[in-house]
Amino acid sequence: MENQIEKSAERIKEQIEFWFLNYFNKSKVEFNGTEVFTLFELIDLEVQVKIKHKLNLKSNEIPVLILKISDVEFIINTTSKFIRVSKSSIEFIDYSDFEWHKGYKSILADKLSSGKPISIKTDGYLSEFGLKTKNGKIIYWKIPTGVPGFGFWNVTKKVELIGRRYNVIQ
Repeated sequence: MENQIEKSAERIKEQIEFWFLNYFNKSKVEFNGTEVFTLFELIDLEVQVKIKHKLNLKSNEIPVLILKISDVEFIINTTSKFIRVSKSSIEFIDYSDFEWHKGYKSILADKLSSGKPISIKTDGYLSEFGLKTKNGKIIYWKIPTGVPGFGFWNVTKKVELIGRRYNVIQ
């Protein structure tokens, strides 16, 4: 087993933000919180409070990123886990249980009403995305396609390091 590196939740937040900003090749000021995949601290303060209330976070856990699936469904990357919130449920995967992503289940998103297939590279659709846990289970969550989905994909593969190497301290 690899040696654990002690880091505060704030330092882990900074690391996740760095990966996010690096993927988009933008600075924090270029985001305003209305993006499909964005920094949690930039979304409306009232919405932040409502979401945090639902999440029941640990005292040292910080929400860092939010991927908006719909008005009532989203995925939050905190400093220690993925949390999928829908109208009727909350699911989570601790980074310490996360092995790797499996990417999109298909290279095509849902079909248009015309029956034409849509590539997962096209913005504005949803497609199943797999997250593999260390026990071998693959959990599929529908996420946006296009730029937001690939941003989530990119950050997802990096948070494996948090679960494997970091020990969160107060």
